[in-house]
Amino acid sequence: TLGVGIDIASVSPPITTKKSPMAQQTTLTPLVRGEWMPMAYEEFLDWAPDGLRSEWTDGEGIIYMTAGDRHLALILLLASTLDGFVRRFGLGRGSLAPYPMKLWPEGPHREPDVLFVASTHLDRWTEQRLHGPADFVLDVLSEDTAGEDQDRKRRQYEAIGIPEYVMIDARPGRHEFVFLRLDGDGRYQPVQPDDHGRYHSAILSGFWLRPAWFREDPSPRAETLLLEIAPDAYEAWLLAEIQARRQGQESH
Repeated sequence: TLGVGIDIASVSPPITTKKSPMAQQTTLTPLVRGEWMPMAYEEFLDWAPDGLRSEWTDGEGIIYMTAGDRHLALILLLASTLDGFVRRFGLGRGSLAPYPMKLWPEGPHREPDVLFVASTHLDRWTEQRLHGPADFVLDVLSEDTAGEDQDRKRRQYEAIGIPEYVMIDARPGRHEFVFLRLDGDGRYQPVQPDDHGRYHSAILSGFWLRPAWFREDPSPRAETLLLEIAPDAYEAWLLAEIQARRQGQESH
């Protein structure tokens, strides 16, 4: 477990296949990774193995290819930083793939790399999936996800009203950083950085990202970023945690 509460094991849980009465009666589509396959949503639920990132939309399902090292490192950094900020200020709840988000009752079924749901919308959160839109979504682009994330998924997120959507390109030699926010007409517009190159969230008050972080090798620690994003609050929390631990040890 990382220092800010993200369980690394959740990224690669044991792989098992979902079973239902339907699975006993029909022949499922072969498990082909990285290719959109025609199927109904109910078939997709039986077809997609637990623990692998998979999505369904417009009558098609996909199991994505295994993510590369840099891709996973960026997801863990984003998830850990966001989770630490959200927990520190009690803003809601965050998660990372493969926790699915079902945008509408009839679909699509999407699995963002990282998502945040505000406290006022936690009625959408269930053990199995998020029913409805998240409030803040981040996706790390890879060779097999970039086209989908930048096109069909972006349009769906805009249509359902996800307020902010961030895309960070992890493909070799690519360092694009896109921060989108809904305008008054419900259309995504690029967020402009401040004079220091920081992109500020309107949904997560006080939270911001600097694109240069995601070009560093090795990646910075989430704790370092939190001390930069919210130095006073995070430092006070760390000191309080250290003091409480010391007092607990002395009492024993």
